[in-house]
Amino acid sequence: MAGSDGAERLVMTFFERCSRHGIYVLPAHVLDDDPLTDPDTGEALPSLREQVSLVDGIHHHLVCYARVLTACGDGLYWADVAGTPEFADPHRVLLSEEALYFALPYDVRVQGKSPAHLVKMMQAHARAVRPVQRVEPSLERAPIVPLEPLAAVEISADALHEALGPSQQDRHKDTNQHRVCRPMSAFRMQQAFLHVLLEALLAQEQTKTIMKQCAAITCVQRWHTDRRQRCVNAVPLCRDGQVVWQLTVGVAA
Repeated sequence: MAGSDGAERLVMTFFERCSRHGIYVLPAHVLDDDPLTDPDTGEALPSLREQVSLVDGIHHHLVCYARVLTACGDGLYWADVAGTPEFADPHRVLLSEEALYFALPYDVRVQGKSPAHLVKMMQAHARAVRPVQRVEPSLERAPIVPLEPLAAVEISADALHEALGPSQQDRHKDTNQHRVCRPMSAFRMQQAFLHVLLEALLAQEQTKTIMKQCAAITCVQRWHTDRRQRCVNAVPLCRDGQVVWQLTVGVAA
């Protein structure tokens, strides 16, 4: 994106703008508001936004607080979010680069401000930051594609975070050699999903069905390497009040 003088402007990600880890305030609308589903009963449960906002019986609808942990792929970041800066009941979530345009450090400049005032400050900050960014916006949840399912497992957000691991580190010459995170590509993320699926199945009792599923996933890994088409859907569910991720592997229907 060129500036008014025609000069190329710097490409900046969240960790380039915000070099230190800490607590950031965000508008609550960056959190997913789709109802979750209890996989055992099919009952609709409160959305992630509703769960985060409710603290000690009080709803905090306008803002939330985040600790951004690491970049993990295609403009996505693992973060812990909570309804208050004390992080009494944090939730592990994925936030997009687009959502983090609004992020303001939780320091003396914002402490004591009303939620409505904070939202105005964050909106102004996002308007100022967004033109500088050239990272393509990513959805917080990748689109679900029709698959002929071969296997499915459920893993916790922490387990998925560990499986994906920290993003690759690189040096950008246009940022004074500061070490920054390069997000994981969609290809590498799908391969990581396949790896954790295979590990989860291998950890189960090795029945004939499990062994066939493992063999099928190994074939899908090779197919994905050649075709680079989506082969894993990741869907959040709620179990015992905690978000888990259902990973389903298959081939295009």
